[in-house]
Amino acid sequence: MARRQMITVVLPPDEPEPEYELYQELRRDAENRARGFLGPTDLARMTEVAARRGGDWCTAVLGRGFPGVQRISSVDGWTLVAADELNLDPPLPRRIVEDREADEQRRKARETLAAMKLETAKRQWDLLVGAAPVTLTVHENTRHTGPNGSTLHAVPAVDVVSGKARKHKAGAGLCETVGRANPLHLGEAVDRPATCVRCLEYAAKIRKVDAPAPPTDAEAALLRLIASGVVFTFHVRRAVTIRDTSQRSRAAWGHLGRKVDVRVKALAKKGWVHEDQEYGATQAGVRGHRWRLTEAGTAALEG
Repeated sequence: MARRQMITVVLPPDEPEPEYELYQELRRDAENRARGFLGPTDLARMTEVAARRGGDWCTAVLGRGFPGVQRISSVDGWTLVAADELNLDPPLPRRIVEDREADEQRRKARETLAAMKLETAKRQWDLLVGAAPVTLTVHENTRHTGPNGSTLHAVPAVDVVSGKARKHKAGAGLCETVGRANPLHLGEAVDRPATCVRCLEYAAKIRKVDAPAPPTDAEAALLRLIASGVVFTFHVRRAVTIRDTSQRSRAAWGHLGRKVDVRVKALAKKGWVHEDQEYGATQAGVRGHRWRLTEAGTAALEG
């Protein structure tokens, strides 16, 4: 297999665009000086002129960007010396001025956008912290750094849980699993919003260890039905059945609604709903015992 060859191509410098009249005269003088041997004293003189005058002055004299004495030709170096001898102070090329102005505008636009993103992140984080059941602080990952800097993790002050039974240890990032073999290395608390995506997701879901689990989507949907007053217990032919009267079932007694016995009883075990002792009537005029939300059920639904 043939070896891969790498070829280095040196791009030519930009065409000079000087903004002063003596440029051609300086170049001719510099070309004459460059025909001889370039000794250490000559290089030291060019370096001294460039250091004393500064990069912008060198750029203005050469009419193009100045990369440093070590990266310019001897003709360019003598051009700087000749301009220094004449004590010239030419203006920067128009194109370079325009490019710098455009770069400055882009820099300001990036800073403005970054400030807007940070302000939005702060507002979102403040909302999460305000709604969290425990104190949350933000800590920087001191071991790893990504393209946007170190990741900032949300850390609870006490043990919390999320979902059915996921545990989150106090003093550790919300994104960490209990017993993780390689824990995060976190620094001191910082006054900045968390940036870890998983920490932000868990921050909206955590609860105290002794707090009940939040309702699932299906449970929340049934709680809303009960809150609307359409779930009843009916006594039909010595049978007791709990029905959602907002929907008709194809089974027996379908006119009473869809059967929801098991699901409603599961909510009752959690203390979220209870059955009225007094009879009430559905919109169709059928009498039964209406189911209602308890205070805990209302809190679970609103939470």
